[in-house]
Amino acid sequence: MTDTIIHQEETLFKKAGYRFLFLYVVLYIYPYGFEYIQELTTSDISFWEGMTVWFGETVFGWEFNRSNLMNGFDSKYDYSRFGLITVLSILGTALWLFIDAKRKVSYTQKLKVFLYTILRYHVGLTLILYGLAKVFMLQFGEMDLNRLEGTIGSHNGMSYLWTFMSYSKFYTMTSGWIEVIGGLFLLFRKTTFIGAIILFIAMANVVLIDIGYDVRVKMFAIHLFLMTLLLLAYDYKRLVRFMILNQSTQPNVLPSLFTTQKSKRIGYVFKGVLLVYALISFSYHLSGRIDSQTANQYPSLTGHHTIKMLIKNGDTLSLDKSNTVWKSMIINGSSYLPETLTMSKGNNFNDYFSFKADTLARTITFHPMRGDTNDIYQFRYKKETDKTYIFEGTHRQDTFWIKTTAKTLKDYPLTSKGIKWITDLE
Repeated sequence: MTDTIIHQEETLFKKAGYRFLFLYVVLYIYPYGFEYIQELTTSDISFWEGMTVWFGETVFGWEFNRSNLMNGFDSKYDYSRFGLITVLSILGTALWLFIDAKRKVSYTQKLKVFLYTILRYHVGLTLILYGLAKVFMLQFGEMDLNRLEGTIGSHNGMSYLWTFMSYSKFYTMTSGWIEVIGGLFLLFRKTTFIGAIILFIAMANVVLIDIGYDVRVKMFAIHLFLMTLLLLAYDYKRLVRFMILNQSTQPNVLPSLFTTQKSKRIGYVFKGVLLVYALISFSYHLSGRIDSQTANQYPSLTGHHTIKMLIKNGDTLSLDKSNTVWKSMIINGSSYLPETLTMSKGNNFNDYFSFKADTLARTITFHPMRGDTNDIYQFRYKKETDKTYIFEGTHRQDTFWIKTTAKTLKDYPLTSKGIKWITDLE
């Protein structure tokens, strides 16, 4: 099939099917699917909250916390919206068919092209954005001290997956490039088929992982997967002939949404503006995230410090039994939040601080991440041996003397070595 639209007799099933799919896709995307429009606050233009909560309460008998609907995280609100969208799409399809029957107008083929155009750009831009977040190690972060010091049993499935993905830059970045390349292919009609193949495989893997590790965006991934399946459905006859029947097939290019030369020129201009906007917006958004997650002025201070002795106001404190005494300190422990410091009291009782340091004067000051920023701890530190540190300082009227043993990322078996091609060559 070429760009020429071949008009065939439309069955009621096809007419209803394409109208239902069109309505469902449009209602699903608006407005929460506009993640690639960074400047848009979706809550400001959404009309869903009131009717979705009403639908969930009336149909499913659910109760909702309106102050925290957890939109987008497989919540009751999400499933209520999916149900509501389905009902609205069915009712809208019935009304649409009734109106069409009166008008005697045939445009299902044009609607089909419009639907596939929406799918191409939505899936393409969404997965380019998520792919770039993987390429720049933003989505899962990097393996850090907080993760290395955590225990497997303290994780839920989602945080365990995030830890697993943060270990390998090679795997995470490669999976990101697959999504980016597949998404770019979808933006052009002639390469839509190969893009849909790539993203169908990629999203099938994502769906399996999200279900297997109980990631709280399963329905988001499933919807993207089904959208890639819809894009492939346009070529299902060719796929069956080539992949199953082992028969030759003919090229098939998606028809253009615009048919006249004037409308095509307008379409090219609009597409150019859209792609330039996406390039600028994505660059600005990602550069901000990269800066916030990598702007660490003190990488040399990164380490996990086990406190061996703590003297407060001249008294040596017991470190064994109390949950009120610091037992360890992690500096730059989170790849998501550089320049932060965590004081652990054991049993998941932690104090979290932001810090500044002068590595020449060997001083470090820190204050609570949430709370009074004037509640400042002021310490000096010195390195006694390769692994031993002394911290001395004050907080309000209290004085502290702390002795620690330190570990860096190179001291953990998981992060001490990279990929080995010859396993027995040491």
